[in-house]
Amino acid sequence: MATSATISKYLDQYAIIPGTVPSIEGQWDHVLVVPCLDESPDFIERYRQALTKTSLLLILVLNRPPTAVKTCNDRVRNHLRSFSRSKLRSGYDLFEVNANVSLLLIDTDTLEGPTPVKQGVGRARRIGCDLALHLITEGQVDSQWICSGDADACWSDVLFDQAWPSAASAVTLPFTHLPTDDQQLSEATLLYELRLHHYVLQLMAINSSYAFHTLGSACAFNAEAYAAVRGMPLRSAAEDFYILNKLAKVAPVHRATGLMVTIETRTSSRVPFGTGPAVQKLTESAAPINEPIFYDTRCFEVLNQVHQLFERWISSETNGFASDLETEVGSALAKPIGEKLEQWHYQDAITHIRKAGATPDQRRLHLVTWFDGFKTLQLIHAIRDAGHPNMGYQESIQRGDQWLKESGQSATELLREVQEGLGWQFE
Repeated sequence: MATSATISKYLDQYAIIPGTVPSIEGQWDHVLVVPCLDESPDFIERYRQALTKTSLLLILVLNRPPTAVKTCNDRVRNHLRSFSRSKLRSGYDLFEVNANVSLLLIDTDTLEGPTPVKQGVGRARRIGCDLALHLITEGQVDSQWICSGDADACWSDVLFDQAWPSAASAVTLPFTHLPTDDQQLSEATLLYELRLHHYVLQLMAINSSYAFHTLGSACAFNAEAYAAVRGMPLRSAAEDFYILNKLAKVAPVHRATGLMVTIETRTSSRVPFGTGPAVQKLTESAAPINEPIFYDTRCFEVLNQVHQLFERWISSETNGFASDLETEVGSALAKPIGEKLEQWHYQDAITHIRKAGATPDQRRLHLVTWFDGFKTLQLIHAIRDAGHPNMGYQESIQRGDQWLKESGQSATELLREVQEGLGWQFE
C-alpha cells in the first residue's frame, strides 16, 4: 500500500522497533502478531497445521518481565531450531514453518533486556505491530490489516479469506474456548466467556459505538488507523481494550461473523488482570455459578438514559443539567452519576461539542469520541455501586430480563445460542 503521511510520521517518530530494522526477504499476503512469554511450543505446531493455504508472516515477539528467569522462553527457542532458519541479525530470525507460513522471531530479551513491568504485553505487541506496519508500507505484506493473536489462540486459513470493510478502523473476530477434560476449569471459562458476551450484548441493545469484544487474540487493526492512534498502548494488561477504544474514535470497529478463532482453555498469571486471572479466581470458588461477575441489565438501561440526556444537552442551549439528570434517572442514582460526570467536567465537554459540531451528526460524533468505551465502563461501575450490584450466573438466568431472551437453558446451551445469534460459526 502507498505510505500515507500519517503512517510515515508514526514510523519516523513513534514506532518501537528495537535496533535497526532488519533486512527481510519475502512476500506475504497477511501478517499476524503474537506476543510470547513462557509458553509451550505446542502453539507453533497448531499454527503450522491450521495454516496450510494462507501466505502468512507470523511475527512472534519473545518477551519476559524482570521477575521471570532468563530461560523462560527457551522451550520456544529450542523448538524453532527444527525449522529452516535465516538469521537476519542479533535478535531477529526468520523461520520457514511450512510452505506458506514464515515465522519472524523478535527476541526482545536479546535486543533490549527484560520488558518493563508496567509495559508488559503491550510493549511486546507494539513491537510486533510496528514492524508489521513497516513491512506493509514496504509492500512485503499485501493486506492492510495487522492481525493480532496470542499463543493460546489459533487462526485458521478461513479467517484470512474474509473481506473486511476497508473503512473500518479495526475488526473483532469470533472466538471460542476449546473443550478440556478439566471440568472445573471448563465451567469457569464458560462462565467468563458468557460474561464477555453479556456485556457486549447489552451495549448492542442500546446501540453503543463501543459494543464489541476486546480480545487481543482475535482482532485486526487497519494499518492507517493504527498509525493514526499512535500504536499499541504500552500496558501490562488491557492493551487490547485501550487500542480498540482509541480506534473506535477514528472509524467504526467491525464485528466479524463466521468461523471462530479457537482459544486454549487455561488459567494464566502472565497479566495482572484479564481472562486468565479471572478464570483462575472462578476455579477457586466453591460455587462459580454464584460468583457475581455479571452486570445487572438495569445498569445499561440507566446508561442509555444518560446517553439520551447527552443527546438532548448537545442539541439545545439548556443548562439545567442536574435537574434533568434527577428527573431522568431518579434522585438515588442522580447523585453518584452526577459526581462521576463532574469528575469528567462534562459541562465543559458539552459546551465544546456545541461549538465544535456545526450539524447534529458532527455533534454526535464528538460526543461518541468524548463518551468513549472507558467512560462507558466507568459509568456502569458507578451505577452498579449505587444500587444495581453484580449477580451470579444462576441469578441472571432466573431473572427474565438479563439475557434479552428466555434464559432457562444450561450455560453451554446459552453460549451456543449467543454465538449463533452473533453470526459465529463452528467448523
